[in-house]
Amino acid sequence: MSEPEPRSPAPGSLALIQRFINSTEMPDGVDELATGPTAARWLRDTVGADLEVCEKDRARLIATREALRDLLEAHTGENVDPGVTVRLEKLLGSAPLRPVLSAQGATLAVNCGGVDNFLGMISTAIVEATLMGTWTHLKVCRSDTCRWAFYDHSKNGRSCWCSMRVCGSREKARTYRARQRATTSP
Repeated sequence: MSEPEPRSPAPGSLALIQRFINSTEMPDGVDELATGPTAARWLRDTVGADLEVCEKDRARLIATREALRDLLEAHTGENVDPGVTVRLEKLLGSAPLRPVLSAQGATLAVNCGGVDNFLGMISTAIVEATLMGTWTHLKVCRSDTCRWAFYDHSKNGRSCWCSMRVCGSREKARTYRARQRATTSP
């Protein structure tokens, strides 16, 4: 799956979250988590996890992906229902994490297997990105028909669309046409 416009991927472990969210092309494109076997193949190709994915785990993966997508709308200034964070905490909460200490500091490690291991990797990526100050730069396109995850590398951090040439131009054209209709209406 390729991004709508070439962009540099998210840095560090945020790239995993970006790839996870973009595992489906909206609104009617390919969903790499559409079945248990395709979800298992995606996990194997993405993180090297060789496991079977039952329907319950597949549904958890999709629910987590879509809750993350909803949460990231806040990074483009949209209002996000507080229930999204509650739902996401429940979805990610089944993966126990443990601290791993060294002379250089500490990190979190996943302490389980299966799909919970992957969900734990998502949790640790969010914590790491928050501490590094990069979390708020991971966004989803404001276009309701796109919602592609992208990393905002811009200086001012104000990008709202995955592609200014595609989604941004369409939105600006819609706004312009609406203004023209409003000024020419009797």
